[in-house]
Amino acid sequence: MADLSLSAEPRPERGRHVRALRRGGRVPAVLYGRDLEPVAISAEASALSRVWERAGRTRLVDLKLGGERPRKVLIRDFQIDPRSARPLHVDFLAVNLRERLQVDVPVLPVGDPPAVSQLKIGLLQQVVSTLRIEALPGDLPAHLSVDVSGLDEIDQSVRVRDIQLPRGVELAGHIDPDEVVAKIAALRLAIPEEAPAAAEAEAAAEPAPEPEA
Repeated sequence: MADLSLSAEPRPERGRHVRALRRGGRVPAVLYGRDLEPVAISAEASALSRVWERAGRTRLVDLKLGGERPRKVLIRDFQIDPRSARPLHVDFLAVNLRERLQVDVPVLPVGDPPAVSQLKIGLLQQVVSTLRIEALPGDLPAHLSVDVSGLDEIDQSVRVRDIQLPRGVELAGHIDPDEVVAKIAALRLAIPEEAPAAAEAEAAAEPAPEPEA
């Protein structure tokens, strides 16, 4: 997999300079790390968006700041304008390739559960969408896959312990191995709205009982 790279420049820290940066097609950002004082920087918006689409929060990026040597970084925070979908601000974490990190990664179901596709008796319900893992920066996966192809009964599930972790990756924190990640939920049959009206119409059509003599 080819390395991703991004060029950046130092910037004034705050105020009207930030608005001017955005108007000029650049995004304000901060570079920080364990042995690094936070540095205010900026990156070109379109290049940053392309890198974000490929890197997410788990893939290493070579950040080139001015004439310095590229630094290996992870994108820690990526703020987007909800109206325009344009990037507003980014945090870059400079990493030590020999130091393990903890990050949250998406959990993606893979496979075709027979209960849904063949038997059509239920729906696949994903209960856990992310899990915290620990690994060296170069071993961080983009996501964790959970196999749901064996689910063929209602309430059948896959749990955290069923996830095959990539080499060098461990679950972090106090995660219950029996926690349900995905399961088959029963289909709910919809009751036609016209049913009560039809019942009332049928009752009205029945002849009234004759009075007793």
